[in-house]
Amino acid sequence: MPRPAAGFLLGAWRLVRWEIVYDGERHAYPFGELAVGLLTYTADGFMSACIMTAGRPRLSTANPRAAAPAERAAAFDGYFSYAGRYRTVGQRVFHDVEIALNPAMTGTVQVRDARRVGRMLELSADEPLPTGACRQHRLLWQRPRPESAAQTRRRSR
Repeated sequence: MPRPAAGFLLGAWRLVRWEIVYDGERHAYPFGELAVGLLTYTADGFMSACIMTAGRPRLSTANPRAAAPAERAAAFDGYFSYAGRYRTVGQRVFHDVEIALNPAMTGTVQVRDARRVGRMLELSADEPLPTGACRQHRLLWQRPRPESAAQTRRRSR
């Protein structure tokens, strides 16, 4: 199994797929099969992960605190993020969560098994279930394509 060197992690990654595998067979996609995400690792040891359901509806107001509770709950359900410091040990990446959309994650350490899949990065983690079974999260990431000069100019306007 190819092992990613710490330097391989550095930079930005776009989500290709987040799947959850039950019993090695049944697959689920927590944010849908078209989920989008961005993962960033910096050279000075910080990381940030953001994932959302594709096509999330806009809130009825620009101020999220003025939106209806049901709208805010739906926005929460369609988005996932956390950030903090990271470190690597062997084939594992340890994310020390400092801030998170889900308050229960703040202060936790999220351990991910990391491996190179060609030019992509796969992060996985086993999650024990209350039934005694286990499910595995598998997230596949790829490097973003470089922008052309024209795309950069359009974006900066």
